[in-house]
Amino acid sequence: MANSSAKELDHQSSIDSTPDYSTWDSRHLVERVTQLEEQLRTRTAKYELLSRRAVSASPTPKPTRIKTTRQFDPSKYSTRFIALKFAYLGQNYNGLEYHANNTTPSPTIEEEVWKALQKAKLIFPTPNPSLKEGEPNWDGCEYSKSGRTDKGVSAFGQVIGIRVRSNRPLPKPKTEVRKEEDNGYTSGGSYASDNEEHQSEDDAAFDTVKDEIPYPQVLNRLLPPEIRVLAWCSSPPPDFSARFSCRERRYKYFFTQPAFAPTTTSKDSTEIRNVNGSPKRREGWLDIEVMKEAASRFEGLHDFRNFCKVDPSKQIDNFQRRINSANVVEVKPGQDAEASSKVPNGSDDESNENAFHSHAPPKIYAFKVQGSAFLWHQVRHMVAILFLIGQGLEPPSLITDLLNISKNAQKPTYDMADAAPLVLEDCKFPNLDLKWVHLGDYTGAERGIAKAGGSVGGGKYGLGGAVDEMWKVWHGHKIDEVLADELLDLTVRGGQSSENKQQEEMGSQHVVRSSQSQKIYLGGDAPRLMGRYVPVLDRPRMESVAAINEKYRRRKGLPESSKATSDVG
Repeated sequence: MANSSAKELDHQSSIDSTPDYSTWDSRHLVERVTQLEEQLRTRTAKYELLSRRAVSASPTPKPTRIKTTRQFDPSKYSTRFIALKFAYLGQNYNGLEYHANNTTPSPTIEEEVWKALQKAKLIFPTPNPSLKEGEPNWDGCEYSKSGRTDKGVSAFGQVIGIRVRSNRPLPKPKTEVRKEEDNGYTSGGSYASDNEEHQSEDDAAFDTVKDEIPYPQVLNRLLPPEIRVLAWCSSPPPDFSARFSCRERRYKYFFTQPAFAPTTTSKDSTEIRNVNGSPKRREGWLDIEVMKEAASRFEGLHDFRNFCKVDPSKQIDNFQRRINSANVVEVKPGQDAEASSKVPNGSDDESNENAFHSHAPPKIYAFKVQGSAFLWHQVRHMVAILFLIGQGLEPPSLITDLLNISKNAQKPTYDMADAAPLVLEDCKFPNLDLKWVHLGDYTGAERGIAKAGGSVGGGKYGLGGAVDEMWKVWHGHKIDEVLADELLDLTVRGGQSSENKQQEEMGSQHVVRSSQSQKIYLGGDAPRLMGRYVPVLDRPRMESVAAINEKYRRRKGLPESSKATSDVG
């Protein structure tokens, strides 16, 4: 037994040291294999545990979520017919109206409005295969507009009629009780009428303004800052047309006094008389009182074919339009223009004229005209003639002569005024009781700001409100004005001590230059030079309206009796 124990101890020690397996018997060899297998299992389990911990500690990448465009189902929403009143600064736009398949260098106002309506899912146009994807499509929207403004022209009271999505609950299916004659039992049948809405309890509790989508706020969030929706009408008449229901359109054309930078002249040159016999003012100054008297001649029903551009595609042969009011008024910031429309005969202008070199700011005036409808470029032609009269180049009687078609059936050639100072001020519907809901009035935004997309103050004030956005636009232009005013003032003050000497040296030369190259003011930033001035009635005449229309019909192969609808705008 002692020998056996000693032998086992020898084998055990041999296991701990480097073993010599050749001396081991079978029993000890089996024990050694079993021991090594156990060690292998233990180390494998430990390695797997450490591996799992390392994997769990590392961040797991989130699965990529594929964005899916949720289809908008118009059938789940009710619609309503409304009117929108909006304003825009048009200098950066290619006019109001969009024409299909006509690429323009800058967008139109209609394109921007249509994109905003589409993005807000407010309109559901009927598909039009003839239009490209993304082109404005008003089919099925009952769309109409009050006035068409040209490239560069602004508007402060443009009105459109349109059918839009509504918050009003859809009418519940109406149940009809009918009796079957063949078997005598009564059954209920449900149907939804397309032409008649069944008023439910939810529908009866719906407030057409307070519970409705705040349309101005929603659209103003999507429109460029130069375009602002100002108000909406919840219940225009069913037959309302923003174009044909409008009974009066009001335009303003702004200009400065002096019209352009006055030229230094000698004192003797101011004694030259105008064509109307009044003393000639310094170059650049307009005779406001004479312009007022001339503007009044536009009032009444007249044929304005000599004050417009003929569009042969419309085949218009009736150019009679009624002007309700036409006047020249002074515009003062923060005041109504009519409050200061009367200027004493030359007194204010004379003092302002003499004060130009004393750093007095130029005055701002506006030609205000109100009428039922206007022809293409009519206002800009009227203003151009008024500027010629104000400069003393034409008498006020020129307007009377051009309105006399029996005497002047063909239009003399002359340039119309620039577009930028022109504004469609307002569109009037005196025969309709249109109740406008303006920004700041009580709207649905007060019940659910986040849900409806409104803001504090009904979308008028506060961050993102209409005033906030327009302030940014105004502030940018105002700073530009201040800087330009300071630079002009600095330029005028420079070399002031030698001004009288410069007048004496340049006086006679200036009179000679004026007789060779006349400066004509047409509302732009600078006058146009047109050589020796030729009176309007002595200029070449354009073709008659009948001849222009006839040429167009022949070129297009149209029948002689074809006529388009009357031009209203």
